[in-house]
Amino acid sequence: MEEIADGFLILSQKKEILFFNEVLLRLIDWKSKEVFDREQDLLRFLDADKMLQGERIALIPNSHGQLQRFRCASFSISSQKGYYNLLRIKPDLQDENLELFKLKRNYELVFNNIGDAILTVNLNGDIKLANPAFYNLLEIPISENLPKIEEVYVYRDDLEDKLQRLLEQENVYNLETHIYSGQGKIKRVLDTSWVIRDERGTVTGYTTQFKDVTYLKNIESRLLISERNFTILFDTIISSIIIVDPKGYILNLNAAAEKEYGYKWEEIVGEQFDLVFKRDKSHPSFARIMSLVDQNEGRYIESEVPRRRKDGSLIYTYASYTAIKDSSGEVVAYSVVEKDLTERVRLETKLRESLLEIKDTQEAAILGFAHLTEYRDKDTGKHLERIREYTRVLALFLKDLPEYKDYITEQYMEDLCLSSTLHDVGKVGIEDHILLKPGKLDPMEYERIKTHVVLGGDALLTVDKKLKQKSFLTMGKEIAYYHHERWDGTGYPEGLKGKEIPLSARIVAVADVYDALTSKRPYKEAYAHEEAVKIITEASGTQFDPEVVMVFIANHEVFKRIKLFIEFEENPENIVNILENSTER
Repeated sequence: MEEIADGFLILSQKKEILFFNEVLLRLIDWKSKEVFDREQDLLRFLDADKMLQGERIALIPNSHGQLQRFRCASFSISSQKGYYNLLRIKPDLQDENLELFKLKRNYELVFNNIGDAILTVNLNGDIKLANPAFYNLLEIPISENLPKIEEVYVYRDDLEDKLQRLLEQENVYNLETHIYSGQGKIKRVLDTSWVIRDERGTVTGYTTQFKDVTYLKNIESRLLISERNFTILFDTIISSIIIVDPKGYILNLNAAAEKEYGYKWEEIVGEQFDLVFKRDKSHPSFARIMSLVDQNEGRYIESEVPRRRKDGSLIYTYASYTAIKDSSGEVVAYSVVEKDLTERVRLETKLRESLLEIKDTQEAAILGFAHLTEYRDKDTGKHLERIREYTRVLALFLKDLPEYKDYITEQYMEDLCLSSTLHDVGKVGIEDHILLKPGKLDPMEYERIKTHVVLGGDALLTVDKKLKQKSFLTMGKEIAYYHHERWDGTGYPEGLKGKEIPLSARIVAVADVYDALTSKRPYKEAYAHEEAVKIITEASGTQFDPEVVMVFIANHEVFKRIKLFIEFEENPENIVNILENSTER
C-alpha cells in the first residue's frame, strides 16, 4: 500500500482507524499525530458512517484550513474475525486543476528527495512540514513528533536575529548557525529562509533550508591549523627554504633564507632565481636543475653549490631541490632547501692545500733520497726524471687494455710514477769500485751488484712497516725488489715468472732498460734510439712482458721526445749537439 499512488484507510467494525499509508498523509496534508488526534473529524469528512459501496466526493481541509476535493471509494473485506472497511482516497481532478495537480506532485518529488533539509514553520514556531532530509539531519525517525523550532537552534540569539531579518527583508541567505541533532550532537549549518504568505498576502510563517557544513567546517578548521603549523615550521626551521615557481620566479622564502642571503622577503619575491643567486655561467641554470628534478622522481641534490649573497660575498651550500605537486600530480612549484657549507668548504680547501704541501714535501724528500745514487754516478744525469716519464707513458696506454682498465687508476699511476724513482735506491749500499767500474764486472762483482735489489727492497720494507696504511712505498718496495725479474723466470732475486712479477715492476723494467741503453755509462757508450727499440722488441716474451713491450713499440717516438726534452732542460746550451746526436742515432 505504501507504493500505491492513492491514499488508503482501513477501519474496524467499530469505525476505528486501524491503518493509513503515507500517501494519504501527503494527499490531505495532515500529520500522523493529527490523524489520531482528529480521528472523528477525518471520518466525518469522509462520511465514513454511511460506508456505501462505490465512489463519492469528500471535502477535507488541509493543515491550513483550505478545503480539498477527493474521490473516496469504500470496500468491505470479510475475515474469520469479522469484516473491515477499506477506503481508497484520490484527488478529484477536474480538467482545470490537472496541470496544478501535476505541478504539486512534481514539487512533492523534489521536496522529498532533495539533499538539504527543508521545513516550514508557522508564526507560533511549530514545524508544520519537513522533508526526509530534515529528519536525517536531526537523526530522528520520520514517525517521531517534530520539536518546536526554538528547540532546534543551539543559540536562541541566532534564531531571533534570523526572524528580525526576515521581518525586515523577508529572506536571509547562508546564515551560519548551530543546531541540535536528536542525539544531542551540535551541527553547523547554513540557514537560508524566506517568508510564506497565503492567497491574501498575509504572512503565515516561513520556510527554511539547512545545509549541513559540519564536515566542511571541520576540514576548514584543520586546514587553518595545518596552515598555521606550516607557517610556524617554515619560519623556524634552521635551513634556508626558497619556493620557486616552474618558470624560475621566487614565490616565497623563510626567515633562515633571509638571514643567509641578506635579502628581505619583499626584495626578491617575484624575481628570477638565477638573477638573484646564480654566481656565474659555469653553474647549471635553474631551468636545468628543474629538468634534473623531474628526471629523478621529483628530487635532486647538489653539494658545494656556489651562491651569491646580497653583499656580493660568495657562500657554498648543500642544496636539495624537491618538486611540489598538487592533488592531480601537476608540479606547481619547487622547494630549494639549503644548508651553509662555506666554513666546511673553507676548511676542506685548507686541508687539501695542506695535504698537497705535505705531498709535495714528501715527493721532494723521496726524490732527494732517490738522487743519492745519481750523485755517485755523474753519467746517469736526469735518469730518475726520465724513468718517471717513461713509466707514466707505459701505464697511461696500458690502461686502454681491457685487462687493466679498472686496475690502473689515477691513484695507481700517481704512486707508480713516484715509486719508479726508487727502483735503484739499493745501489747506495754498493761499493764505488764496483758501482763505478769502467769495464766489465767479474762474476763476484756481478753477484754483488745484484744485491742492490734486496738492499733497496728491504730498506723500503722497513719504512713501509712503520706506516699504518698502504702507501706508495708499498709499490716502491715491489719495484725495488723485482724490476730485474724476467718474464721467462731467469731473473733475480727470486726468479719470478710471467705475471707472478708485479705489474709495477714489469713496467719499470722496460723503462729502466730503455734509459740504460740510450744513456752513457762508465762501462759503455749510449745506444741509438732505434737500436734500443730493436733490443727491447727482441726481448719481448723472454725478458719483458709482451703487453708492456707492445705499448712501448706503439709509443717509442714519445720516449724519444721525452729524452730529448729532458736533455735540453739539463743542457740548453748544447741544443745543437743534442739534435745532431739524435739525428745520428
